[in-house]
Amino acid sequence: MRLLAHILSILSISLLALPSVASSPYYPYPKRMLLDISNQLANRAYLQDASQFNFAPYNITNLGIFCARLNPTVDYSCNLTFNWFDPNSVRQNSVTSGSCQTSWAWDGVTKHNATLDGSDPVAEYRSCWVDAATSFRVAVPAFWHPGNFALELAHHYRDDENFTKPWIYPTTFADVHMHICEEEELKDSMYHFQPGPINGTIIGLID
Repeated sequence: MRLLAHILSILSISLLALPSVASSPYYPYPKRMLLDISNQLANRAYLQDASQFNFAPYNITNLGIFCARLNPTVDYSCNLTFNWFDPNSVRQNSVTSGSCQTSWAWDGVTKHNATLDGSDPVAEYRSCWVDAATSFRVAVPAFWHPGNFALELAHHYRDDENFTKPWIYPTTFADVHMHICEEEELKDSMYHFQPGPINGTIIGLID
């Protein structure tokens, strides 16, 4: 009986905790919570149109991509780094920029593009910066070769100018299409660098 009472007590505490997560200022409804903790690309069907807001584009600088392989019988390891700044969050957030890094394997042949619902990206979301109220994340939905690829960027931050409580922590999403050069002859190492600034147009948000 004591064991049963203990189990019931744990279940009761767990059930009571669920509403507090769903009603917190960071996650006012379940879709938002799932989107912010997921590594998959954003499903565009869930996003609000960004055109109703006057968002400035993300600012991308010092973008470098390096793809290397030991020999022609193995895949390339591609590594991408860059800095980015969101001018929309300057007034209310102590963290308004971040340095990002992500990587993936490439066979040197396949030209890959994620599906429309955001599944099957080249590289899933990776966090550049995360704290209690702010996150910067990057994913790679499409990759054709080291000089031609696409990024999806997500920034979660506080904004009580465009939004009202409890929905004052929007996550904005931007697409960045990088066409640095035409497809080149494969070599065991390939590197490209763009100092920028490169604009990342905000295409939608969820709040």
